[in-house]
Amino acid sequence: MKNKYKIPWHVRQYVKKELTDYKANKRLIAKCKGDTRGIILANIRLTQIENVLNSLNKEDREAAELIFIDKYTQSGAEIAKGLSKAAYYNAMNKVIYLTAVEMELL
Repeated sequence: MKNKYKIPWHVRQYVKKELTDYKANKRLIAKCKGDTRGIILANIRLTQIENVLNSLNKEDREAAELIFIDKYTQSGAEIAKGLSKAAYYNAMNKVIYLTAVEMELL
């Protein structure tokens, strides 16, 4: 079966980094004062990620949080939460793809 969430490598890497930095960026924004352009852009990215996470079904949302928020590896998620390898990679690819679309990178 062909991967329906195929995107260019550089877009994938950028979006994956944004997703894995989501929790830390959220904390940094909460501490910042003022309305600089950087804070506004960061808030836009955080909102875009939240839009994608909120659009997911319960299973994909839980998998996405394990992967990007809790930063579980595939084997760690399988051992700790019983998430199969196929479900892990499908959720990861889906969230990266949907986030790239939300960020208008595709």
